[in-house]
Amino acid sequence: MLKTIKKRFEEFDLHWRKSLDPWEGSSKQLVSAERHAFWIDHEFLRYFYHNDSKVAPGVFRANQPSPARISHWANLGIKTIINLRGRSNQGSYFLERQKCKDLGIKLIDHPLYATRLAEPKELLSLIEIFKSIKYPILLHCKSGADRAGLASVLYHLMILDTPLIIARKQLSFRYLHIKLARAGILDFMLDAYEEDNKETGISFKSWLETRYDPQELTQRFRG
Repeated sequence: MLKTIKKRFEEFDLHWRKSLDPWEGSSKQLVSAERHAFWIDHEFLRYFYHNDSKVAPGVFRANQPSPARISHWANLGIKTIINLRGRSNQGSYFLERQKCKDLGIKLIDHPLYATRLAEPKELLSLIEIFKSIKYPILLHCKSGADRAGLASVLYHLMILDTPLIIARKQLSFRYLHIKLARAGILDFMLDAYEEDNKETGISFKSWLETRYDPQELTQRFRG
């Protein structure tokens, strides 16, 4: 019974998303996207709780921002938004893309993952993005807990050269990150780096380039 309900819901959601892509920005699509974001992508949970915080000077983090909140961030001077969920055909994505276009905010889609480890090039390319974009910036994922936390850690480690013990506070329960859940694989990665750093003094960037093996770490984490 539950499998049947789940399957029908997924089919319903898929049909809804198809009606939004290609995006034309019509009044009908805008209303549909708003409803999809509210009910399917859980905007009703984010209506009052934004999980936003300052990461560093000119760098902020949050959960998925609504168009109204993007306007708020624009008023605060945000020039670039990095969407750590990546491009999608969800209503929230089309609304975000449209609002950024209207306000002249640069939107960068760079997916990270909450429950699996990214490839080295995916993490290193985010660092290059940090070095090339206009500030102030906003980092966000869906809940603002895991992917936004990891990106914030990366910013501290490879842009500000913050000590790991301080940088990894960006990935904590304060932002609703739960280490004992599946997203704990992100903490496991940082633990592995900490061990190597204590032995060799290797920088995080060099570690990603030469020693980081997401497949091997994943096997160890699951074991």
